[in-house]
Amino acid sequence: MLLQISGAMNDDVANCIANIASIQFKFGDFLQAIELQTKAIVLQERLLGVDHPHVGYSYATLSMYYHNSGYFSKGFEYLHRGLAILQASIGEYHPEIAGIYLKLGMVY
Repeated sequence: MLLQISGAMNDDVANCIANIASIQFKFGDFLQAIELQTKAIVLQERLLGVDHPHVGYSYATLSMYYHNSGYFSKGFEYLHRGLAILQASIGEYHPEIAGIYLKLGMVY
C-alpha cells in the first residue's frame, strides 16, 4: 500500500496515518506499520515541531514496531529519541515518562 502525502496537512492527517499504522501492526504487517508510522512522524515534525510531545510519543510507538519486527537496535534508537523529546517537552518527572521507561524495560 502506497500512501501519497501532498497538499494542505494538519495534525489529523498524521493521526490518521498513525492509526492505520497501528491497524497494520495488529494485522502483523510490521514493515507497513513502520513505514506508515514514519510518515506520520515526518508530518508531525513539520506541523508541530520536532520537540512536540506528540512527536515523542510517536517515536516511542515506532520503537515498539521496530522491536517487534526484530530490529532491536532501531527500536532502542527510536525509544531513546522519544524519551529525550518527552523529557525536554513535558519534563523529566512527568508521570507519563514512566510509561516510556516501562517500554524501555520491556525492550531490555
